[in-house]
Amino acid sequence: MSDPGTSEPRPGPAPPEDPDSVAEAERVALRILAGAGQSAAALQRRLQRRGFTEDAAVAATATMVGHGYVNDDALAQAIAARSRRTGHGRIQVASQLRARAVAHEAIAGTLGSVDAEAERATALEVGRRVWERSERVPWARRRDRVAGTLQRRGFDAE
Repeated sequence: MSDPGTSEPRPGPAPPEDPDSVAEAERVALRILAGAGQSAAALQRRLQRRGFTEDAAVAATATMVGHGYVNDDALAQAIAARSRRTGHGRIQVASQLRARAVAHEAIAGTLGSVDAEAERATALEVGRRVWERSERVPWARRRDRVAGTLQRRGFDAE
């Protein structure tokens, strides 16, 4: 028995019996996708980390894409929509999409569809809320807080 104050690392998934088995890689891919949406590159990388060969991971990923279980464009749109709802700008969206290994074409398409006026309105609303919360702070410091918040949330300096 381990000491209650320490935690032992959780054992990872068992390596595949046959690392070249596309069918086994597809089963694992379905389990991965049941947890959360993945980009094609991220799914392939996760399969390889689990011990499948590159060929098996590529084939299983292609099957998932072919069946519509993996769609970088839809994933990018969903992430962008969530980011806009939570008050983040296109720079933050692009960063999140790159971190999820979304295809560059999907990122470009998603960012191209962002309405500049809607993003500007969101930035103004976020800035207004920060400004109002810091009413007892000197003007210059308030301005810096608003600018810093907007920058961290992924809005450009315009």
